[in-house]
Amino acid sequence: MRLFLPCLCVLIISGIATAGGCRALWVANAPPAEAFDAGPLAGLGAQTRPAPKTVPIELFFVRSDESDPELQDALWDCVDEQVFDESQRRLLAANGLRAGVITGQLPATLATRLQPEAVPENRTAVPAAPEATPPVVKRMLRILPGQPSDVVATKSTSELILLEHDGTGVHGTTYRDASAHFSLRVWPAADGRVRIDLAPTIRHGAMERTWVGEDGVFKLETGQREQVLENLRCSSELAPDALLVVGPGGDASSTVGDAFFRDPQRSGSGRRLLAVRPLLRSLDPMFSPDAALSADQVTGPQQGLGE
Repeated sequence: MRLFLPCLCVLIISGIATAGGCRALWVANAPPAEAFDAGPLAGLGAQTRPAPKTVPIELFFVRSDESDPELQDALWDCVDEQVFDESQRRLLAANGLRAGVITGQLPATLATRLQPEAVPENRTAVPAAPEATPPVVKRMLRILPGQPSDVVATKSTSELILLEHDGTGVHGTTYRDASAHFSLRVWPAADGRVRIDLAPTIRHGAMERTWVGEDGVFKLETGQREQVLENLRCSSELAPDALLVVGPGGDASSTVGDAFFRDPQRSGSGRRLLAVRPLLRSLDPMFSPDAALSADQVTGPQQGLGE
């Protein structure tokens, strides 16, 4: 009996050790969680939520004299201002603005005027004087759909007197420490075109800290007060390489067009022109092939499961 009990204990301990060893071996050799097949819905969330894609936009700021016939008459002969309805065109004209779209090929002379001066390869560019401004400035932006991008039209001035026509009458406002901006937004369309929205905006006053609500949270932002001129917002859908052109109209005075495209200090006789162009054919992510689900992804054994 004495021999039997120790042997029985040894057998029981050996059995427990063997069982523990088997369990430890199974855990150590188990494949990682991602190695298991998650079924036909594996990776479906990533495919239904494509990564945000930016839209490439090109901006042209063109400067000219008041008496320049090419950029005042010849250019606007190529611009289709009928893309905006008559009431909008009247309101733009009353505020010293013109806007339209160029869809065809420009004459060679005008196309050259809209391009920055090229520097020959065998010659080093000579830095311009600090006060010198090139006649054409080109900028390239990549903008998230629907997100505003700030386009500075004029430098800040200590006092800006603005006469705005809102359709019912003329209202005069004096802004302190003000500058003219455009709030630029873009949206890709289903047919490859790009909707471009330009809203004239006056930033003025001292820098202030303000709580702004966005995406369900409040953020503390620092900036000037903004006056968005909603009645003068220009919005149009453009095909690739088409141009949305906005510039001053009429004689120099204190209109919105002067504030955005002429020197607010009246120290010069020149005017500016803004042209916006989508660079590539774009597509709304909702209609992209990556967002479409194949038949086997929606008709498998787990069909009807939502996200």
